[in-house]
Amino acid sequence: MNNFEVALCDSNEDYILRFASYLMNEFEVGIHIFTTPESFFADDGNYDVTIMTEEFQEICDFGSNKNMGQKYILCEHRDCEKENHIYKYQAVNYILDDISLLRRQSGSCTKKSISNSKLIGVYSPVAHELSLPFAMALAQAYKSAGRVLFLDLEEISIMPSLLGKHCEKNLMDLLYEIDAADVDLNDYAHSFMGFDYIEPFLNPHEISEIDISGWEGLFKQLAVAEYDVIVILFGRTINGFNSILDGLDKLYILGKPGDYFKKSQDLFYEYIARCNSMVATEDVLLPMSAKNLSDNSYQIEELLQGNLGMFAKKIVNANRQSAN
Repeated sequence: MNNFEVALCDSNEDYILRFASYLMNEFEVGIHIFTTPESFFADDGNYDVTIMTEEFQEICDFGSNKNMGQKYILCEHRDCEKENHIYKYQAVNYILDDISLLRRQSGSCTKKSISNSKLIGVYSPVAHELSLPFAMALAQAYKSAGRVLFLDLEEISIMPSLLGKHCEKNLMDLLYEIDAADVDLNDYAHSFMGFDYIEPFLNPHEISEIDISGWEGLFKQLAVAEYDVIVILFGRTINGFNSILDGLDKLYILGKPGDYFKKSQDLFYEYIARCNSMVATEDVLLPMSAKNLSDNSYQIEELLQGNLGMFAKKIVNANRQSAN
């Protein structure tokens, strides 16, 4: 397969090197950096995607015949609404959200085959307050195994609030369109800190409206998706939850210390036994809580890069070593 080539054009060398570093860490693509318009147009390479500042575009408009593939302009003003123009001064993962061709191609560049994809579940019988950050930390930890998709199936999710971003389409839209012949997960997926996610349900009524066949359709779609690992945070109102369990490669059961909370975990294990489920489970007790977190005192990025993120990586690495 020919390499997928990306050109990055910006006279701000520090900015473009950090941009390139992020791309190289997340995607298997060829990266070409140009810090002057002259060096870019003197180069004889052809590119699948070209990301350039307005300075480069001005020269490009004079009539270059260079093959730049899909062209995106990094603009200085947030309110720019021109087609293929993206606000420059935001997180790189948000910029990449708008470059669908790159995200789609990155799936075909993964080293592992689809047949090796894993379904990793997270469920907390005690409704742990850090269920969502822990599941997101797992998704980030699993990115060393390839391309990762994260799904939050909670009936009430604060994920959009944590990310500070609301998407046009969410899981409910995907489930409505799941039977369409041309449905493409890339149309619903967005990137965050090394993994993809689909925005969760808008309200608790939506998730209860999905019947068993709807969930089966989703998991059939996931089976052929171009992801190496799919991390799923389960809520409490999923129809056919017992039938989904056996399709998981692993289920992390997130609890809390103490006899009171252990009763909920024991009841959940009894439920698994009644379902005759053979899913591999692992109990997780987090050495931290959200009691010291207050509004505007933290960011989700800090949680995933801090102690919670390191804890999740230790779990993933320990399981990988035991498997070997």
